[in-house]
Amino acid sequence: MKKSLILVGTQWGDEGKGKIVDYFSSKYNAVCRFQGGHNAGHTIYQDQKKFVLHLIPSGIFYDHVQCFIGQGVILSLDSLLKEIQEIEEKGIGLHGKLKISRYCSLLLPIHAKIDQLREDNKNAIGTTRRGIGPAYEDKTARRSIKAFDLENEEVLKKKVIDLVDYYNYQINTIHKAEEFDADLVFTELLSNYEKASKYFGDVTDSLEDIYESGEAILYEGAQGTLLDVDYGTYPYVTSSNTLATSVGIGSGFPKSIFSDVLGVAKAYTTRVGEGPFPTELFCQDGSKIADIGNEYGATTGRPRRCGWLDLVALKYSAKLNNLTSLCITKLDVLDSFKKLKVCVGYEIEGKEVPFKSRLLHQAKPKYKILNGWPSSIKEAKNFNDLPKEAKKLIEVIEQFTNVPVSLISNGPNRDDLIHR
Repeated sequence: MKKSLILVGTQWGDEGKGKIVDYFSSKYNAVCRFQGGHNAGHTIYQDQKKFVLHLIPSGIFYDHVQCFIGQGVILSLDSLLKEIQEIEEKGIGLHGKLKISRYCSLLLPIHAKIDQLREDNKNAIGTTRRGIGPAYEDKTARRSIKAFDLENEEVLKKKVIDLVDYYNYQINTIHKAEEFDADLVFTELLSNYEKASKYFGDVTDSLEDIYESGEAILYEGAQGTLLDVDYGTYPYVTSSNTLATSVGIGSGFPKSIFSDVLGVAKAYTTRVGEGPFPTELFCQDGSKIADIGNEYGATTGRPRRCGWLDLVALKYSAKLNNLTSLCITKLDVLDSFKKLKVCVGYEIEGKEVPFKSRLLHQAKPKYKILNGWPSSIKEAKNFNDLPKEAKKLIEVIEQFTNVPVSLISNGPNRDDLIHR
C-alpha cells in the first residue's frame, strides 16, 4: 500500500505549501484540508494563471483528485461560495469533486466584525481580521453553529439568535459599534446553504473507503508550525493546532497519523503580523528579499517581515512534526546575494539557549556565513545543476535538522522543482 503524506509548514506560514500540494496532488487520489480556515492563502500557478485558494484543497485542479474539507476546518460559507465561483468561472467544475464535513463549525460575518474591532485596539495580535479566532472560541465554548445545524431551521434560528445576542452585547457595550440583525444573519445562512448543500457529506467514511481500497491520501496543512496555538509563539499565533499530529482529529480519520510528513520551508524566513522574529532584517538585505520574493500576504496583502533562514526554529519544527523529509522553497530568491547567513544558535544574556517560544523575544541569533552563488538557478532541473554554493546551503540544512531535503523549488511555476 502506498503511504499517505501529511504536508505542513515549518515556519510562520507562507512557505509556499500551495504549489507543493498542487505538485503532489498528481500522485494521490484524495487531498484533505484538516485545520484552519479561509485565513490560509495557498498560491498556485497553472497555465500562466494565478490562483489563491483559501479553503478548497490545492488538488482541485486535477481531474482524478477528490478534495475534502475535514471537520477541523472553520468554514465561512461566504468565502467558500466566492472561491467556488472564481474556480468555476475559469472552467474548472467542482461538483462531485469536493466534499465538506457536516461537522465543521461555521464562521459568520459577525466573527469577522468582532475580530476587526479587537484588532483595532492597542492589544492587536496581527490577525488576518477574518474572524478565525472568535469562531474557534465559539467551538471551544460549545456555542458554534455547525454545518449540520443548517439542516434544521428551528434549531438554526435559536442558535443564531443566541450567538448574535452574545456578540451584540460586546459590540454595543465594549466597542460602541453597530449591532447585527439576527434575522438577516439567519436568512443569509439559509441562502448560502441552499447553494452549498450539495458539497456536504461524511468525510470520515469517504477517507476510510479510500484508505481501505489501498489508495493513499494527501493531507494539506495550513499556516505554519510556529503559529500553532499550543507550540507556536503564543499569543502571536493562529487559533488552531497546525502540527502534523492534529491531522487525525481535524480530518476525522485517525489512521491518517500513519503517514510520512513533508515539511515545507523557505530558504529564508518570513512572518506576517506581530510577534518575535530573531532573524528579522531591518536593512537593505531584508528589503531585497521582500522585493525579489514578492513577499506580500496571499490572504491579506500585507507586506511580510523578512529575515535569514532560522535553522534553530526549523529543527524545532522538524521535531514537533516528526518530519520524514523537507522541501525548500524560493531558493532562487537568494540568487543575487554574495553572502548568506543562516541562524545556527540563540543567545540570551551571553548564554546559548535552545528554541523556547516563551523566550524568543529575548533571543539573539548566532549566524553561520555562507557564500552566495554567482548565477541564476531558475533553469536547474536536477540537484547537480545547482552551483556548489547552493548545494552547500542544502547540505547545511540537512546536517543541522537531521532531515533529508527531498525537494527544492527554484521558481513559482508548477514545474520549477528539483528532486533529490
